Amino acid sequence: MTRRDTRPGPGRPPNMEDPVAAIREAAAALFADKGYDGTSLQDVAGTVGITKAGLYHYFPTKQALYQSIVLATLQDLRREVEMAVAAADTAEARLLGFMAAHARFFQQNRDRYRASFFGRTDGDPDRFSPDELSARKAYVRCLETVLTDGVADGSLAVADVPTFARGILGMLNWMARWYSEDGPLSAVEIAESYGRTLVAGLAAKP
Repeated sequence: MTRRDTRPGPGRPPNMEDPVAAIREAAAALFADKGYDGTSLQDVAGTVGITKAGLYHYFPTKQALYQSIVLATLQDLRREVEMAVAAADTAEARLLGFMAAHARFFQQNRDRYRASFFGRTDGDPDRFSPDELSARKAYVRCLETVLTDGVADGSLAVADVPTFARGILGMLNWMARWYSEDGPLSAVEIAESYGRTLVAGLAAKP
């Protein structure tokens, strides 16, 4: 009978319970601070406390590591906003819920969020994997559905849903560039303020 090898994996400290999560967390902070191009796998390995060879055991390339962070972030963000939307019973409430949930996720996951949306300064779609592009498009469609349903039931007046949806997302995403926790309002309160203004302007007139 062969004895099971219980030694830690290559370069893995024996007390690291979830090396993938630890690597992602450290990498997200570096990508958020230094950007994709300014961060090396050696930087990540040094922050986590493993060897570069150990890092390769989990993520063979920097691109693979970055994309794993982006995909996990987009999936988690989408889940949060879909729960908020599902809990609302009017088009206006669904839009407000979407925006507040988006801002709440950003506030609670700032490194992951900023790494995913601003880590690549060039924003070149050719550098996005098919899975990443699909996840980004799915998130946009989630907001488009909220607006389309509001137009369909007569409660929202939106002439061009895709363009308006991208405008809302741009507003929410850009907040991550300047938002400070030392300011008078939380990210959620700012998003709710935006949302109330939008809802007032979008309300279909009788």
